[in-house]
Amino acid sequence: MAFGSDRQMFDVDLTCAKCGAHISSLPFQPSGDRPVYCSDCNRAFRKDRPGADRGGRSGGFDRAPRQMYSVNLSCAECGTAITELPFQPTGDKPVYCRACMMARRNG
Repeated sequence: MAFGSDRQMFDVDLTCAKCGAHISSLPFQPSGDRPVYCSDCNRAFRKDRPGADRGGRSGGFDRAPRQMYSVNLSCAECGTAITELPFQPTGDKPVYCRACMMARRNG
C-alpha cells in the first residue's frame, strides 16, 4: 500500500461495480452516490487513463511544456527581478515573484 499501514480502512460489504468482486474494506467511507471498484479494477483504470505515465502522478492529461515569456520586471511586493513568466503580462495588474505569489495564495 502506498500510504503505509497507518491509513484508516473502513469495513464495508460491497460488490465491485465493474467485475462483481466482493469488497470488504476501503481506504474511504463510501457515500453511496458513486460506484465503488475493487483494487484490481481501480488500478487498471488508473494505469490506462491519459497521463498515467507521469512518474506515478495521477490526475491529468499529458500536457505540452508550458510556454514561457522573457520579461524584465520587478516583483510588485519585494522588488525581486523577474526574467521569465508563464504568461505575457498586460501591464494592468501587478506581477509577483514566485515566493510572493505563493505567500499571497497561502494567506
